[in-house]
Amino acid sequence: MNTVTHDLEQIKGVWKLIPLGKDSVVELRAFHYQDKTKVCRQIFQASDFKSTDGMKLAFERKALFWNAQGYNIYITLNPIKSDFKGNSAKDTDIASRNLMLVDIDRTGDTTQPATDTDIANAKALAEKIMRFLDEQGWTKPFQVMSGNGWHLYYVLNRLDNNDENTDLIKSTLNTLAEHFNNGDVSVDTAVFNASRITKVPGTVMRKGEETHDRPYRQAVFSE
Repeated sequence: MNTVTHDLEQIKGVWKLIPLGKDSVVELRAFHYQDKTKVCRQIFQASDFKSTDGMKLAFERKALFWNAQGYNIYITLNPIKSDFKGNSAKDTDIASRNLMLVDIDRTGDTTQPATDTDIANAKALAEKIMRFLDEQGWTKPFQVMSGNGWHLYYVLNRLDNNDENTDLIKSTLNTLAEHFNNGDVSVDTAVFNASRITKVPGTVMRKGEETHDRPYRQAVFSE
């Protein structure tokens, strides 16, 4: 088994997905891979920092620190309202819908790390979905090998966070699943909610027991 090290450039890439401004609020959430009762949260508000660069650095350092302690690291997919005062964002706390996540994972038992074949199958399905959505006029998504599967992030340009757009995203994911799911890999249709969290690239994703053919992997951007 190989020791996975962090890639600082990869974690900085998260800001391509989630651009920050002077009023930005993001949530860092971490789940321990062995003890599911261990959950850490921290809210980062741009108003608490001298610059967005300072906010980014604080987020990155905390993410890498918790990851090194055995936590899997996540961030809110969509922007949180600037006046947020809680400790964990709910759907009603989301300012707008800026991304649609297409999460592709192996079908069946996902309690152990993926094999290289599982990753290759997820990537192959992602490529089919990208070609299909390209033909429908969608823009090219960001791609991330999520550690155990494949993520496509489609930019929605800050759609209103309302029931109509939630239903639209839900319907789109269901349509993709109906068209493309197979016996090896499938589209997760449950990731349509506005306050969805997603894996942070540049951090190691752990689940179950690591073996030679099922290693823990770092989530990374892909072309």
